[in-house]
Amino acid sequence: MRAGTDKTWFVDLTAGKSWVEESPLDEVAPYLGGSGYGWRLLADRLPARVDPLGPENIVVLNPGVLVGTRTVGASKLTAITKFPTVASADRRFFVGSCTSGGRYFALGLRQAGCDRLVLLGKAPRPVVLAIRDGGVAIEDASHLWGKGIDEVSRHLVKQEGPDAGVLVIGTGGEKLVRNALAIIDRTNSLGRGGLGAVLGSKNVKAIVARGTGGIRVADPARYDALSTELVSRVAAWPRRAHWIKLGLAAGWDTFKHTQNPGMWPKERWDDLYGEAKRMESLRSVIACTSCPLSCRLRWEIPGGQFGGETGLGSPYSKSATSGQLLGIEDDRKMIHLVTQANSLTGIDFYTTTRIIDFLTRMAEEGRIPRRQGDVDLSRGYETVERLFRMTADREGIGDVIADGWYRVEEEFGLDPQDYWYAGVCKGIDFIYDARPSRFHPLMMTFLTRPRPHHGGSHTRTNSRNKTLEEFREQVAHWGLSAETLERIFTAAPYTGKFNVGRYTSHMEDMMQVKNALGICTIYTYQALVFGDDMARLYSAAVGEEVGPGELIRRGERISNVAKVLNVREGFTRLDDRAPDVWFRPMNTPEGTIEMEDYFQTKVLTREDVERMLDDYYDERGWTRELGIPTPEALEGLGLADLIDGSGKTRTETGRQR
Repeated sequence: MRAGTDKTWFVDLTAGKSWVEESPLDEVAPYLGGSGYGWRLLADRLPARVDPLGPENIVVLNPGVLVGTRTVGASKLTAITKFPTVASADRRFFVGSCTSGGRYFALGLRQAGCDRLVLLGKAPRPVVLAIRDGGVAIEDASHLWGKGIDEVSRHLVKQEGPDAGVLVIGTGGEKLVRNALAIIDRTNSLGRGGLGAVLGSKNVKAIVARGTGGIRVADPARYDALSTELVSRVAAWPRRAHWIKLGLAAGWDTFKHTQNPGMWPKERWDDLYGEAKRMESLRSVIACTSCPLSCRLRWEIPGGQFGGETGLGSPYSKSATSGQLLGIEDDRKMIHLVTQANSLTGIDFYTTTRIIDFLTRMAEEGRIPRRQGDVDLSRGYETVERLFRMTADREGIGDVIADGWYRVEEEFGLDPQDYWYAGVCKGIDFIYDARPSRFHPLMMTFLTRPRPHHGGSHTRTNSRNKTLEEFREQVAHWGLSAETLERIFTAAPYTGKFNVGRYTSHMEDMMQVKNALGICTIYTYQALVFGDDMARLYSAAVGEEVGPGELIRRGERISNVAKVLNVREGFTRLDDRAPDVWFRPMNTPEGTIEMEDYFQTKVLTREDVERMLDDYYDERGWTRELGIPTPEALEGLGLADLIDGSGKTRTETGRQR
């Protein structure tokens, strides 16, 4: 972090001007910097109830505090905005964050001197924002509008230089498809839930970042020693060779259990989409900046209808689950759709394929007409591919799919809770289903996070067959008190061997820390970087001695600011509801699967989950009835300015339903 101040670059797209605001580090430090201070900035500047696709919405792009240093996995950028996903039947929208790695984009921002980029208003025509040493240029992009992500990314890199970082939206974002996201450096996605549509609504086609400055830390010798220690730790990880060989595809042994829809026998799924099948198309593995593991992939489809087509990103888990859901046995056809999403349209592969699965199943069962315009909703790849393209173009029934689950409910009278796999909460469908995954803290954070998606909230509980001692060891590194550890690891009849609700609250706070620092969640997931490691790194970087307990306390402060923003938007505990499908048995070729606790000691009921939610709110010091921060909780975190003159939290003026 640069000595003295934190620099936020503002771009007023409407007026076509930019400026820099500097904040003293003692103002930034309580929020850690990076995305932590970005949340505070948004809380101070974003009016409640604005249209997420209107010019009043704000986008804050935050490279992590440690990005640009040697720290393993310090590549992450966090975007914060009000997302356009329709999150409720009465059309409310959440304020959320999303994270992404990449080779150059976050690094380019920091090397240019930008600790944070804030986008205001709406440009009168399509633009590219060029972030260069010391300034922002707003450049015409009319000639790039309508072009795909890969084409625009290549053009900008050729123009700016091979080490330029790029963030680009696709044709779906231009057409305001509500699930459209952005792609960073052609390899990493950012913004499931609609960041691409928000940028499209502002006429921002792309942002290119390239700087030449260095990243200063307060104690270089100490910081270098800590970073070297972590590099050695990662290099000695027994699974590193397998990971470097396959990238995220190396997770199949876990994935085939935790994300199994249960339609096919696992052996058959393994034959069609497993590790051996993945090797047929994988050509190379790509690392984000400062990452000695490498997880992004370059693929080439081997033969068939789309033979020779290449792409970048992470296609295999997406194609495997959706392929089974849709009954498509040829993995090359599903990889083609991932390629189209990543390189051309930018629409979210998960949500689009799952709504298509829902609609075609409902047509097959006679619950909606099979004929929709000139489209026959018969199940098959040709239908899927056509609907995928129509969604990106907002053509015909694709316009309905483009608006998400609640538009499907409005148009067809279909309840999103009737979808049979994974479930929907706040308008977003989950990647994981709690029945095959079991109910652990990641599954609860799907319910309790403002944006119901996993981005960053990984710990050892995400892996299968770990011990309670491994969980306790990792949490102990967070610097929590003995009393807190006792609350987390005391068994209860409704939660199993540890208290998922209490655990989740602290896991979310640690997630806020990781995002603010810019450290990839893979390293905490695999128990390679711990909370006390992050405290030592942060202390050496900024020159303030901070222990892990204080670090997670600041993460708690960020979590509360995020909650305040969303209660202003009318969200309460009623929205933190587990999907109905989690409580229905899943029938698979291997037998019936019901939602159980991590150690499979009992089948969980809705009452059990509600009691865990009670514990979650209690651990946070929020009200159990509405799940909102109390004045006492906010005051204790130094957030008294979020309490109005009557002594009530400003959140209590939010819409209570």
